[in-house]
Amino acid sequence: GQRNRGWGQGYHWLLCLWKLDLSRMMASGMRAAALLVLTASAVQGSDLYGYHNNKQKFFQPAHSSTFQLVKLGNVNVTFLDKTNLLGYDGQDFVQLGKYSVETRLGMITHCNSANFNDVDGIIGFGWANQNRSAAILKTLTQQGRPHWDIDQPGGFVPMPRKFAFAANEEVGELQLGGYDRSSTLEDMHMFPMAGFAYGVNVTSIKFGSLELLDFDVAHDAYVGEFDSGTTCILLPNSTVNSTFKKSPFEKLLDAQNKGEAHPLIYTIGGREFNIAYEECVEPADKAMILGDPWFRKWIIMHDLEDLKNKKMGLALRNPDYKLGVETDHVTLDGGAAAGPVVAKGEEQQLAQFKPVSKVRAVRKERPLKTALTATMYGGEHVDKVALHSQSRVTYNVKLSVGTHPQPLEVIFDTGSFMLAVFAEAPPPGSKPIMAAEAGAASGHSGAWAG
Repeated sequence: GQRNRGWGQGYHWLLCLWKLDLSRMMASGMRAAALLVLTASAVQGSDLYGYHNNKQKFFQPAHSSTFQLVKLGNVNVTFLDKTNLLGYDGQDFVQLGKYSVETRLGMITHCNSANFNDVDGIIGFGWANQNRSAAILKTLTQQGRPHWDIDQPGGFVPMPRKFAFAANEEVGELQLGGYDRSSTLEDMHMFPMAGFAYGVNVTSIKFGSLELLDFDVAHDAYVGEFDSGTTCILLPNSTVNSTFKKSPFEKLLDAQNKGEAHPLIYTIGGREFNIAYEECVEPADKAMILGDPWFRKWIIMHDLEDLKNKKMGLALRNPDYKLGVETDHVTLDGGAAAGPVVAKGEEQQLAQFKPVSKVRAVRKERPLKTALTATMYGGEHVDKVALHSQSRVTYNVKLSVGTHPQPLEVIFDTGSFMLAVFAEAPPPGSKPIMAAEAGAASGHSGAWAG
């Protein structure tokens, strides 16, 4: 398909979109409004209709000396298009950028859909703060997970509880522990986080002189949620229980059908943010999603350092800043090249980490080596992970699981908090470290709620 060059008409570039129904899995109440382009890889189940794993690449727990079985049959994830993933809970070391943590994660062994060919899993960077929350972001930012009886090895320094994300038409960039000021044209504008996910209060959206958010007298703002996995911008196509006097999307469509062409001007915290007319906008029942067009224009900061005062940040991306600049050849399987190779023109001081601080990713359509450096800004390490777009908004990040590390490529998603990889069955004779009754008593699925 082709992206339309205007809103509300023509064809959008929408390849295989599914909406994750995670509401039952998110004990925190975080709303999963993420639309994901999912072309991931499962492992076994060649007998399952439509599925094949071209790469024949998946996690092999029998080859990891630190793998532990948590509970069999505890992963059962269903997408709205009836795609179903089944598996078990495991525990092992996961390496993302410079951070290596022991954690629990889902081990997917069966898939019923070709939607998941050729990607090795998914890592959700959403937040859920329960004691046994499955959020990998929680594991990365704490010294241990006492309710899992996990204490990270000596020398582990937790990641600051914040990260930034940006993208262009070819590559994305995940910055762990903060943001790199050289990637922005301006200081970060911070706003209170709103809603149950990574949202902000939007008080106005104008299309020329037309106000799209025609609030009822009882309302003056609506939550817009940032999601790196949504192709377009989404606007409510209803009054949302009388929040609006008229559907915002309908107002936009009516104006466009009269021949009007303007940028969308959002007001957040008293500041205006312009989205070009050429970007795609789609209707949603209730959701307002600030999708891929936002991540391609701004560096988006997610700051959860103070859990009582969580913040989102926006700063224009520096057009001269190169997303995915290769800085070294450290690999995720424990090996390394003879020495670091600094990209031409790169002047930042490179911090050296072992086994890895930077991750390389390659676009599927046009092979391209990318990686990012760990830098210092404001006295803080910012560890960045290179991403690439498989279908424009499927951003895949490389990580490793196990000891000896097994490199895998997984979907990065800010609209969920699951970490799951496609895996072989646990080694014969493995004894679960969590009794079957424990997971059932909690009322949640093990790897997803811990």
